[in-house]
Amino acid sequence: MRDQNVSINAQSGQDGGIGIVILIEDRDRISPQEDAKKLSAETGYPIVKRGFNDTKVKSSKPSSKHKKPHTNAQKMAKRSTKSDNAVANVNIDSQWQLVYTSNGLALRFSNEPSWGDIIVDFNSAALNYRKQHGGGRNEALAKAIGIKGKDSLSVIDCTAGMGNDSFVMASVGAHVIMLERSPIIAALLEDALNRIEAVAELPERLLLVKTDATDYILKQGAKKNAKPLADVIYLDPMFPHKKKSALVKKEMRAFQQLLGADIDSAQLLDAALNHAGSRVVVKRPISAEPIELACGRKPDTAIESKKHRFDVYILH
Repeated sequence: MRDQNVSINAQSGQDGGIGIVILIEDRDRISPQEDAKKLSAETGYPIVKRGFNDTKVKSSKPSSKHKKPHTNAQKMAKRSTKSDNAVANVNIDSQWQLVYTSNGLALRFSNEPSWGDIIVDFNSAALNYRKQHGGGRNEALAKAIGIKGKDSLSVIDCTAGMGNDSFVMASVGAHVIMLERSPIIAALLEDALNRIEAVAELPERLLLVKTDATDYILKQGAKKNAKPLADVIYLDPMFPHKKKSALVKKEMRAFQQLLGADIDSAQLLDAALNHAGSRVVVKRPISAEPIELACGRKPDTAIESKKHRFDVYILH
């Protein structure tokens, strides 16, 4: 559950309740257009054509005096009424936009142009530099999940987000199930997985499941008859930032403004502790307190990096 008081999708008055629209900039290929139709069908987000921001589409037929449109905008509006995915009366300049670009699916917010496009890219130079020079199994995250020499380590990443931590865990040999309940972030992740090419074995080690993590753990746990769902269950809950500064990454600012902070971290941690095999790992800000549980349990150990701390709960 996320704090619906700050979730943009919960603001019923915003943009007629639409909130998110899908745009296609990469029109030279068929794939983005087909992917956009699929995403629209899955999420209910409408596909909007460029040029609609200044045009309101009327459902009634033009009068006999003007049987044919005379401007390009009117022509686009008329053609759009023939498409199941076109939307009338949408001002895209005030929308969050999922945009199919030549670089991949991007999240864009026109009210914050300085943010630029937010794209999940497992082929990025930054991620692959981290893979090659970030320490590998000596990274704090790798130590926290206990990768060591066990290539078959299974991990459930309950809060996949931009997928960076899943990428690192898979890069050091873990098999990772990425859970993501936000259809927006899940769409970015799915697009990135479809484009992944930097490391041949990574697609086999990364699996995306679009679902709420607590529901997934409880339902799968019931099916497994108390058997562990994975060696490690990993959590990186989104918490509210108190400071509005450039130090907070644009992705986090965008996700918090769009989705709100996670407010069910304790419930998720409690479920994880009941269904992990060897340990549960929780990523926290370096100065934050551990997640408070009703049972009073505290982490057994913690591994720190420069900016984060990984609280580790050892299961026996």
